[in-house]
Amino acid sequence: MGVLAIWRYPVKAMLGELLDAVAIGPAGCHGDRRWVVVDADTGERIASKRGPTDPRLRACRAELLEDGELRVTLPGGETLTGGEVAAALSELLGRRVRLERGAHHDAAPVHLITTSTLAHLRALAPGSDFDARRFRANLVLDDGGAHEGFAEDALLGGALHASGGLALSVQLPTPRCVVPTRAQQDLPADPGILRAIVTHHRIDLGPAGRQGCAGAYARVERGGRLAVGDRLAVEPPTVTRDEAVAAGLARLLGGA
Repeated sequence: MGVLAIWRYPVKAMLGELLDAVAIGPAGCHGDRRWVVVDADTGERIASKRGPTDPRLRACRAELLEDGELRVTLPGGETLTGGEVAAALSELLGRRVRLERGAHHDAAPVHLITTSTLAHLRALAPGSDFDARRFRANLVLDDGGAHEGFAEDALLGGALHASGGLALSVQLPTPRCVVPTRAQQDLPADPGILRAIVTHHRIDLGPAGRQGCAGAYARVERGGRLAVGDRLAVEPPTVTRDEAVAAGLARLLGGA
């Protein structure tokens, strides 16, 4: 399985950056989801998966510089770094905001999606554009059509190994919210994206109910460096998909 693309999103809800290579550790890709924009008065995080995230925030692009400093490009093209960012975002959004640093991932530090799944979705709903950027995955993996349908199902409970030592355990399918349907860059808003996923691939996620899923979440068992073009060896699961999901949910809810 080949690494087709690596994406990092330093600020949750903003556009991210396409990388040639990245160090991956227990917290995922170095610098990924490191910050979230927070309302300074209410403490509300302006990065809701299911509610309305401000489209002006979604039009900003975040990048992590080599020295670890955050650089944000506003919708109008102005580029800011350091202490300038919060003030500029406050002006852009019309309210006082700050950047809160931490690990702001969803169910696991690494999010992946395969080319087979994207191709399958295109076949199911040819009127929609299932561009990988819509799904905000860290890793876009070319599985060469090894699996039909939603290919990540065959990875759940298994592991991915890179020659440099990186080991990822694939633990949960990725439940999809409205984010992939939203307009971004040259991609128009398209509710058909989520409709196709919910119609054709719902998985029982315990307390969350049956959710439309595409992609998978993985935990980092051993860190390492990964580059575009690297090959990942697949360690097949020894359990069924439902058993893998149950184990992943128990681990997530138990805080392990």
